[in-house]
Amino acid sequence: MTMTSPILATAFMVAAAAILAMRASVHAVSRKSMVKVRSRQRHPANTKTQG
Repeated sequence: MTMTSPILATAFMVAAAAILAMRASVHAVSRKSMVKVRSRQRHPANTKTQG
């Protein structure tokens, strides 16, 4: 029964690292999508002023 404690601790650390990595990747993707949305919103305004 003494072996389960280190195994559980390791599993918890791996799960926490995976959750943090997923949150970081989701944050990076959301930042990229926001940049795309901003460029799409500005694009029609630029074409109207140039045209």
